[in-house]
This record gives sequence, C-alpha cells and structure tokens, in this order.
Amino acid sequence: MKKFSLYVVSFVMTLMVGATILSQEVLAEEKAQPSMMDLIKEANYQVIESDKPKSAILIDANTGKFLWGENEDSPHNPASIMKLMSIYLVYEAMEKGKFNMDTMVEATERHQQIANIYEISNNKIVAGVSYPVKELIPMALVPSSNVATMMLAEQVEPDAVKFLQMMNDKAKELGMSNTKIVNATGAEISSFQGLYAKEGIDTSSLDINGSNETTAKDFSIFTYNLIKNFPQILEYTSKPTVTVMEGTPNEEKFETYNYSIPSPDKVYDDVDGDYGFEGVDGLKTGSSPSGAFNLDVTAKRGDLRLIAIVFGVGDWSDQTGEYKRHPFANAILNYGFNHFEYKELVKKGKQIIDEKEIDVLENLSDVVKKDETPKVLINENKTITLDNPLKPVSEKIKPVETKYETVEKDIATDVVDTTKKHTKNLIDTLKNTVDLSNPIIKAAVIVFGSILLLLLILIILLIRSNRRRKKARQRQERRSSRVNQPEE
Repeated sequence: MKKFSLYVVSFVMTLMVGATILSQEVLAEEKAQPSMMDLIKEANYQVIESDKPKSAILIDANTGKFLWGENEDSPHNPASIMKLMSIYLVYEAMEKGKFNMDTMVEATERHQQIANIYEISNNKIVAGVSYPVKELIPMALVPSSNVATMMLAEQVEPDAVKFLQMMNDKAKELGMSNTKIVNATGAEISSFQGLYAKEGIDTSSLDINGSNETTAKDFSIFTYNLIKNFPQILEYTSKPTVTVMEGTPNEEKFETYNYSIPSPDKVYDDVDGDYGFEGVDGLKTGSSPSGAFNLDVTAKRGDLRLIAIVFGVGDWSDQTGEYKRHPFANAILNYGFNHFEYKELVKKGKQIIDEKEIDVLENLSDVVKKDETPKVLINENKTITLDNPLKPVSEKIKPVETKYETVEKDIATDVVDTTKKHTKNLIDTLKNTVDLSNPIIKAAVIVFGSILLLLLILIILLIRSNRRRKKARQRQERRSSRVNQPEE
C-alpha cells in the first residue's frame, strides 16, 4: 500500500513539474511576440495607449505568412473597408467577360438620390450621365462613395440581395471563417433611406440595421488574395489625390484618407501631422460609430511587400481618430521591415541538398526572419519546400514550393560517389574508435585504404571497358543490318 502511495505521489509530482515547464514555455512564446505598444516604442511614435487598435495583424503579401498580431481573431465592423470586397467581385466579373473597364453605367434617379444622402460618404452622381467603370472604381475606393459602389455592384448582379450572397460565398471560399456580410458598402442598409435595392426586389430578408462583421485575420486573408489576383487595384489607391471624369462637366478631385501614403508636397487639407510611411502604396480606410477608425494598408520595400490591418482605433466621438490610426499601422509596418525579409533561398539549376543531387526548375523565395535560413526539404512528390517557422495566415494558402528533377548519374560516377561516402564514414568511424597513434594500426589502415582505392579503380575500369565493348557491339550490329538490307 505504501509503495502504491509513493507511485501516486510520484505520478502527481511528474504531472505538476510537466505542467509548470509547459506553462513556462507558453509564457516564453507569448513574450517572444512584442505588443502593439512595443511596436510603437520601436518606431518612436507618440500615441495615447487607450487609442490603440482593438485588433491588428501583419502578414507578408507575397506568401500570406503570419508575422505579427494582437487580438487578430476578435470580431469587428470594418466599415467602408468592406467596399474592397465589392470591388473584388467587380474585377472577377470583368475577368469572366461580363463587362470591362470602358463599359458605361448610366446613373438613374435612384443613384442621384443616394448620392445626395448626407449621412453616408458619396460623390456627385448625376442622373442620365454615363460613367465608365474605370471612373467608378476610384470613386468607390478613394472618397469611399457608397453610390459608386452600388452602381458597380449592380453591374455584377442587379439584385442587391443576390450580390450580398455572392460576397458571403466569396468570403467562405477564401477562408474567411469569421466573416458575415450584411451590406455591400460598409454603411447600414437603413442609412440608404429605402434606396439600397432597385425597385421590385424583395428586401425582406435583409438586416437593415446590422453591421458587417469580420476579423483582422480574416481581412488579411482577403487582402492577400486581392493583391495577388488583382494587383491593379493599387493603381487607384497609391496616390495622395485622384481626379475622376477629368475634362468633363462632372470632373471631381479627391484626397485620400490613407495619410500613410507618402506625399512629395503637403497636399492633405487639415491633416494634423505627417504620417507618410516609405513604401505605402494602397489600400483603404473605413470608419463608423460602431467600428471606430480602421485601416487596411500595404507597403513595399525591395522584394518585401507587407499587409497591415488595424481595427478599432480611437473612439467615434473623437474624429481625430482619422489621423490616430496611421501611427499604429506605420509602427506595424516598421516592425515588419525591421525584422523580416523576402529572399531567394534555393537557386534554379543543379543543387546538392541532403547529399542528393537534383535539378531545381525554378528559384524558391520565401519570407523569413532576418538572419535566419530555414532548412530545405526534398519531398517525394518532386517538390522542394522549406521548414519555415512562419506559417500562412490561412490553411487555404499553400506554402511556397518549387519542383525539381532527379539528376541521373552514370554507373561509374554513382559508384565513385557511393564509395567516397562510405570511405568517409569509415574514416570517421576509425578516427573515433581506433588509436591511429599506434604505428602498426596506422600502417594497417593505410594498406587497407590503398586496397580499397585499387579496387575502386579496377571497378571503374571494368565498367568503362564494359560500356566500350557494348557500344562497339551496337555499332557492328548497325553496320551488319545496313549491309544485309535489300536494295529498293
């Protein structure tokens, strides 16, 4: 009985020690990732901690690797940033040939009425005027025009209810598992004053007062796919200002709300500081009473392109949150460029990896922590991957890989390589087990090695002699067949 009790106590103590070690490892892992305020300190920005984002994330745009995050799985209303998904579906529709950038969209009385709703962001749209798709896209992206977004959405699917279903289906397809979309523009349907859908469409299933819900992680997955599939979106979102319908009576000029975009001149009106960050060349801002101030931004330096998302900066009651979101996003990007790099890890051509000679068909590049080089893995399916501790933000994003072919060696070369390998292993073993300081043993090893070398040379000569005889026999057979061939 006493022995049993000792076993029980020993088992419990083992569990306790194991749990302590595990908890220490978890804490160490958590501590390894800096906090949002650590990033702010590293970037030397001055902010109020209470204004920090409710959630934020940083990923690599080339590979979708997760680089940093804080509360990245917390649900949030992204506000007008959701317009990016509407534009994604517009690009997809054009890719399928449904319409193109030059397609003209005629504004209706309903569109003009939406444009005149003061409570939601818009631009000037006049009934009866036809607007090219290529002009409506920057209207939706830069001044965040709700009416321009709806005009584009109706080109993809005239039924507003069906278009919402398309958005939710796309979110699911991309792996945005914590996203629910209830309106196409980020503005609640009730704010459209009954004009959200065309007349005659049954809108009874719509949530008129609901807000879209996503997470920083989900939206980073979306942004990765957007830039990967439709990089042309950056043409519209990379400039401090944009002019639409230029040279027509409906010409308008807009300043971006993304103040992280560097500007050579001071073009932003009423901006309380310089928030330009080197390399920033797009995407979008969004704000709302329930979502506060949000920013989805991308920047590129050299071969490294990053995506940073901050949700819920500041408070809606303080409109200076429009500026406060940028130091947080910039600090995240600063951390990314300081600590990570996108580099070529395996070159195209013949390489020896794990003592195996292969022919790599394409260069293999990946994002890694600076001064770290992950191990190269040769897979049975003729691909090369990397043992990279940085993982994609979604399981639907495949790790980087490249294909290879096995380099075929002739028998003689293979014998030489194999013999060299075994000889080296034998020498290493002898060094560790045999006292080579003894002259008799040393002489025996030299004699044994010489015999092995002579045997190797003999094997090579026999193989080559064999191959010469075989080739000579084949030549003789070809000559004989030509001599015996009947004339035509």
